[in-house]
Amino acid sequence: MISRILAGSLLLPLLAVSLAASCGGNGGTSSGSASSNATASGGSGGAGGSGGDGVGGFIAAGGSGVGGPDVCDPPDVLVVLDRTLTMHKTPEGGTPSDGPEYKSSKWYQAITAVEQLVAPPLDKGIRFGVELWPKDPGGGTCITLAERVQNTKPATNPSCQEGEVPISPGLDQGPTIQALLDPATTTLCTSTPTGNALLTAEQHLQEIAAAGREQYVVLVTDGADWDFSCPEPNPLPITQALMKKGIKTYIVGFSAEGDIQPGGVGAEFLNNMACAGGTAKGFPASCADDGNGNFTATDPSGAPLYLKAESSTELALALKSIGGKLCCNCGDTCDPPEILIALDRTLTMHKTPNGETPTDGPDYPSSKWYQAVTAIEKMVAPPRDNHARYGLELWPRDPGGETCITLAERVTNSKQATNPFCESGEIVVPPALGSGGAIQQYLDPAATRLCISTPTGEALFTATDHLLKSVTPGRDQYVVLVTDGADWDQSCPAPSPLPIVQQLAASGIRTFVVGFSAEGAILPGGVGAGFLNDMACAGQTAKGFPAGCQEGPGGYVAKDPGGEILYLQASDAAGLDKALAGVADGLCCDCVK
Repeated sequence: MISRILAGSLLLPLLAVSLAASCGGNGGTSSGSASSNATASGGSGGAGGSGGDGVGGFIAAGGSGVGGPDVCDPPDVLVVLDRTLTMHKTPEGGTPSDGPEYKSSKWYQAITAVEQLVAPPLDKGIRFGVELWPKDPGGGTCITLAERVQNTKPATNPSCQEGEVPISPGLDQGPTIQALLDPATTTLCTSTPTGNALLTAEQHLQEIAAAGREQYVVLVTDGADWDFSCPEPNPLPITQALMKKGIKTYIVGFSAEGDIQPGGVGAEFLNNMACAGGTAKGFPASCADDGNGNFTATDPSGAPLYLKAESSTELALALKSIGGKLCCNCGDTCDPPEILIALDRTLTMHKTPNGETPTDGPDYPSSKWYQAVTAIEKMVAPPRDNHARYGLELWPRDPGGETCITLAERVTNSKQATNPFCESGEIVVPPALGSGGAIQQYLDPAATRLCISTPTGEALFTATDHLLKSVTPGRDQYVVLVTDGADWDQSCPAPSPLPIVQQLAASGIRTFVVGFSAEGAILPGGVGAGFLNDMACAGQTAKGFPAGCQEGPGGYVAKDPGGEILYLQASDAAGLDKALAGVADGLCCDCVK
């Protein structure tokens, strides 16, 4: 058993580092506030033991880290593992051919990932338990993985039964769970009673609830066919009821097929479940409340809001991210978020923030372009780039051939920009750890060129496409739009930026809107403060959100676009520095706040 777990670890080097405490808090997303359960990394243990070297160190009760002696109560985390017959398939939906162990099956990979999740030392910071569903009534009615793959025996257990909790949540349960679970002998059963499984979890967690101790369900499922085999009880309202009782539910969908076939209700169901459980990506930004505290996905058919795993590696990462968020008194960091800075390189950026033509050549430090580049270079500089995955998009893209022009050429009017109108942006530095130097090297106010037209919508499409293609389970993603706001509606009115930002929010990706101009109207030709207020609400980062915003059919907009400033307004270089530093510090992973 242990040798198989170690072998799996060798195949998944990303799990070699111990699981980490998230800076987003227990069960939340990284919103800039430090976790109440996390201590500063690299702390030294007191009487309780050593805190390690800052990578995966566990600080036992009584120990102390750099952040102080605060000790939380490890939460109850019940892993609710789908043991239905479709779990014998590979994530791609095929029949495994690598017997006798069938390591390519979802069942083998799911058990291995759960065993790695609950392994010491994390089981000292989380009270792990496991539920298998549906229950195995015994008598050989459920079948082994080999029997299912080889089709030598059918499962004859009663349909639609409840789950069973063979191991109740408790400290130091990792080895016990590892001893229980074995892909070769832990049986698979017929029917998919997802609703009854969640009722079993609810009943058990309520029986063991302790005052002040948080509780969570981690539903690991391939999502298939509950609505056909066991449509009642419906899992969605049960998950919503759990949430109202303070029990959040993480949804881990394990299948390479978005529709999770055969017979599955797929990604839309899992998106709604993630919102219902209060753990959707970007929650609550990506979810809609019916007014009674019951959440569903704003766009169920949109990007995955649940923890989507298409392979054994992604499943391990998904579970790792949960363990990192919930671990109590762990001495490591959260998963640094991806922050894509989308920088406006349009021709109006040559002006000063007051709208004048700079006269301080040859560098023109009074220009918005010089000041924006400088502020971004400060924002991404080490050590910040060790705590967030910074990336850079410039928009519109520079097609080369000197069709875009330098700051000096624009200020002196010695050359005209001739690049094509309304093109997309370009990702010049993808989000990554330690990318500050690369961004600083790429940006140069004198050499990085300005281009004609203001395709704000296309720029956001570029950001959307890149971020959705680079999703890592459990990792937060953000866009930081730095713009002077001018004239997109005149030069490139389609696509409109607003619905794109609303869709990003529905996909769990929030957008910070930084308006850089001393003029609220952002002239000439700009749509100004009203537009940027709507954008900040659409991106769900408006000042005091959701106060000041209202929800419409497509998403949020400002209640009064012409009212108080809701976006991050920067009227000069110092204001821009402050705005970007505030974003960076708010999203910084495992930083002292």
